[in-house]
Amino acid sequence: MKRFFTTLLILLIFPLCSFAEGMVIQGGVSLTSKVPQGFFGSWRVTAVMSYTNNERLFTSTTSDTWNLSKINDVVTLTNPYTGAKASVDLQEVDGNTIKFVRKSNSRNENVTETPILTLNGENFYGTDRIVIEKYKFGELVRTDIVEYKITAQRISGNSADEFLR
Repeated sequence: MKRFFTTLLILLIFPLCSFAEGMVIQGGVSLTSKVPQGFFGSWRVTAVMSYTNNERLFTSTTSDTWNLSKINDVVTLTNPYTGAKASVDLQEVDGNTIKFVRKSNSRNENVTETPILTLNGENFYGTDRIVIEKYKFGELVRTDIVEYKITAQRISGNSADEFLR
């Protein structure tokens, strides 16, 4: 009987131990805490198209206002003129460069926007890639892509000068 329980115990514990070996406990600091403070505030953003597969759908040049803000661990991008507001998912923060993703999904359309921005004092520059997938009866029927080169100048908010005072 003792031998039976020992064998049963080994059969139960061995798989759990080998499963635990493959597990990695991840922890650390949220990416939002790594975003340079200089990104937060209001920006005058100009975007110039550098690539598209559908010139009829996208504007070649746009001018917009972005407000980047952070509350707790949520980074939000708003446009005060259009009323658009979206939480963004930070993908990468490397020094003064951030990459984030904004997604919106509906039954017939999925939109993914991926800006990669580099802060340079009171300006930032980078790229913005937008992919629009159109569906009909659950099947993908078209994918439209546009890439913009972005430049932005600070309008107001956190700035390098505020931190030096």
